[in-house]
Amino acid sequence: MNRLVVLLVLFAAAACCPAAEIPFHYCRGMICVDLAIDGSKPRTLLFDTGNVNSSMMADAAQSLGWKTEPVERDGKPIPGVQRGGEHSVMFGDTKLTGKFLVFDRSVLGDDPPPVEGSLAYTFFKDRRVSIDYVRHTITLSGAGEALPGKLELITFGKKGPPIVIGSPFTVNGKAVRAQIDTCYTGTLLVYDDAVGKLGIDKSGTPQYFPDTDGGVNMLASTATSLGFDKTTIDGNKPALYFVGEGKNPVHQPDGLFEATVGNALFAHSIVTLDFHSMTIDVKPAG
Repeated sequence: MNRLVVLLVLFAAAACCPAAEIPFHYCRGMICVDLAIDGSKPRTLLFDTGNVNSSMMADAAQSLGWKTEPVERDGKPIPGVQRGGEHSVMFGDTKLTGKFLVFDRSVLGDDPPPVEGSLAYTFFKDRRVSIDYVRHTITLSGAGEALPGKLELITFGKKGPPIVIGSPFTVNGKAVRAQIDTCYTGTLLVYDDAVGKLGIDKSGTPQYFPDTDGGVNMLASTATSLGFDKTTIDGNKPALYFVGEGKNPVHQPDGLFEATVGNALFAHSIVTLDFHSMTIDVKPAG
């Protein structure tokens, strides 16, 4: 395809999907947005790039008048989980549509996040999403030119759902592929299979993350530097995490990728995810 045709295609995509910007705030270190659903008043939702399924709490779904259907496994309903169907969400002046699961709050443990639901990455197919961690804004736009990094959809473990993996992130200058998870409040978590490859020692002080995998222990250590592509995101002995021990261990991806990155790593950055070209960029804000 010649360059003129490419530019025309990108222009048409941008014209059909005008940019929309919304503010976000933090809920226990996770990104939260207030968005109108099905024309209702705004609801507080987790902005969750680490999940394939959007969700709504059962009490919120009931107040919205949703009709739900049971989710079955082996012919039996799964307690506390239902299908909520397809619904619309207003992202600024842009209407997005997608499917939701409905959860009883009890399914999320004794201390669920203070939200009414979540919005997964699947809502943003063929669009570009920029998260400005300094201005606390999220911008949604149409397709653009490819970004320097790569996005992939890789299953979380051999039997897990497809999730968003970005590369090349770096640990002490060595490249890793990492899940992009805006519901992870740490910096960069290295999985066990990658420790030896990176030439680092797994050690640190136990630290509890209540909103990861239902509450898990990690080991908090430090790296020499963490970065993306050729840019150092934090070179001042940033926090680095390893899988800890406990009755509810961190789920691991069976060696299919090496790490997960979260909000603390991007505190001074703009993260752009292009779900059309499947590319990514991380650059300093401002």
